[in-house]
Amino acid sequence: MKTAENIKKVALIFFIVLGLAHILSGLMFSNNYFTSVTLIMNRVLDIPFAMSALIYGLATIYCGLGDKSHKSMNIIMITFSVLVFLLLIYINFLVPDKKIVI
Repeated sequence: MKTAENIKKVALIFFIVLGLAHILSGLMFSNNYFTSVTLIMNRVLDIPFAMSALIYGLATIYCGLGDKSHKSMNIIMITFSVLVFLLLIYINFLVPDKKIVI
């Protein structure tokens, strides 16, 4: 259980840092500040931000379950995480973006 709590703490730090950077880059791009850099940051940070949010959320749920062995819950969480990751990869690489003129 100690490992899950440590993962939760690290995921929280990544969630906060990546979330602030992602939101800040979106705001800076919409207000035309450093448009080329903020566009790249906004496009790159979406998958790490979503994955850190997912890992933090699932670690929080796992820590709240107690000290019993939860092998089926581990399998469900890992499967859900992999499916969300594959969905995000699909959306980022196979769905065409709007053309943005900088």
